[in-house]
Amino acid sequence: MKESEEYFDFETIDEYPEELDYQNLKPCPHCKKPIPFNATMCLYCGEPVEQHHPESKGWIKWIGIFTAIAFLLLIILQ
Repeated sequence: MKESEEYFDFETIDEYPEELDYQNLKPCPHCKKPIPFNATMCLYCGEPVEQHHPESKGWIKWIGIFTAIAFLLLIILQ
């Protein structure tokens, strides 16, 4: 090892392994191989996997409803 390189002790990392749910599997959206339901990255192709939370996209529905109502009011008031 060169003297200019810093020594990194890999044994002192305090991270705990992620608990993956191998009982519930879903297909990877990229390579279609089965991966744990709560995985954030595919174990086979290495691509990131988005976590789907249906309740987090509720604001899109409300913007659509508001836009439709505003459009209808604009048509009616002319």
